[in-house]
Amino acid sequence: MKSKFNLRHSLINGPVIRNIFGIGFYRAIGVLTNFLLVGLIYRYFSNDVLNGIWLTIFSILTWITFFDFGMGNSLRNKLTESISKNDSTLSNMYISTTYILMIIPTIIIIIGATISANFIDWKKMFSVNGDLISNEYLTLFISVVFILYSLNFYFSIIFAILHAIFKSYLISAIQALVNVINIIFISFLYLINVDDLILLGGIYIGTSVVVLFITTMLIFKFNKQNLTLSYKFFNKSLIKDIANVGLKFLILQLAIIVLFNTDNFLISRYIGVNQVTSYQLINKLLSVNTIILGIVLTPIWTKVIRDTSENKFNENKKTLLKLLKVFSLLVIGVIIIGLISPVILKVWVGSNILVSNKLTIFMVLFTIIHMWCNIFQVILNGLSKLNIQMICYGISAITNIPVSIYLVQHTDLGVVAIILGTIFSLVVPAIILPIYTVRYFTKI
Repeated sequence: MKSKFNLRHSLINGPVIRNIFGIGFYRAIGVLTNFLLVGLIYRYFSNDVLNGIWLTIFSILTWITFFDFGMGNSLRNKLTESISKNDSTLSNMYISTTYILMIIPTIIIIIGATISANFIDWKKMFSVNGDLISNEYLTLFISVVFILYSLNFYFSIIFAILHAIFKSYLISAIQALVNVINIIFISFLYLINVDDLILLGGIYIGTSVVVLFITTMLIFKFNKQNLTLSYKFFNKSLIKDIANVGLKFLILQLAIIVLFNTDNFLISRYIGVNQVTSYQLINKLLSVNTIILGIVLTPIWTKVIRDTSENKFNENKKTLLKLLKVFSLLVIGVIIIGLISPVILKVWVGSNILVSNKLTIFMVLFTIIHMWCNIFQVILNGLSKLNIQMICYGISAITNIPVSIYLVQHTDLGVVAIILGTIFSLVVPAIILPIYTVRYFTKI
């Protein structure tokens, strides 16, 4: 009996370990190439205003994930369960139904974005003064990137499938490949002194769209689980099943988007678009630790789903304890990087970026709290405990923007007020989610 357990245990953890090492390898390449890409794009623009517009727009673009109605994560959970039961027909039904349903929001986004973009004064929105750039040019730029990003968002459904079949490392490989291709193209533009937002946006997102499309075709052709995408497998009866879980993920996604993707906009609107660059650079630098944790957490979500379906709750408890040990090590890493950040930033972006000690300190604190919340969020996602997360992150999302604006307008903290507002908002999930998780495990 013991040998059988060890065999089953190794079979369950084998894919997790391979994914962690695979994700680690490709994510390391991805992080390196992303850092090079960020530095390259920073040099690409002739001034901080253009770079601030670029960073703000791509922060807002992340909001498009809201329009998948949580179906990507819903597919991930449902597909993992059906694959664990060796039900290929049900798996194909979930896949095909999700892909067909996702066509609707994709078309809505494309049409809505292109029409509404023409009715917004983008220069006023980004506080751009003078004749540096026209509103018509900004409108065209935003329309182009929204269309391409919508297509990118649709083809990203393949990521949910890769997670479910324990091939999450391929996602990191795809992202690294896209970075490499972008570095090549943007380096060429930089060398010939082309400084164009539209051209950069077309290359930056278009590369991802092409790579994802090709990847989707290859995965469905060569996968070992007999997974197929076909209108023949579309099943109306599964829509409710997908939508129920998807709606909860939708609310959770929206709350998280408000929490982590509105800072650039708030800085641009209430402080100045030129302040976005320094804020984002120190944020990206410290996020290396969040990325490392993400490497570990990525296959854990799928593992928790499978362990739960097989009633292996003790395995879930062990998984949480191991994650807390990883967290402790990463906290040390965050502090060290924060201390040496001035040196790293100077080497990274090739210029004297002024980041105040106060901003660095609060960004370190934010990163630590963010990682802490991520651990319990992934565990609860795998356990399908989404209601408590919706409540906690919902409260955080509602309070985040008002608190940040209040601090900006009633203190002299400047850009520090924005991250401080986010920290205050994260207190609720940082306290409630761990308590809920521990109490859940003590009851089973």
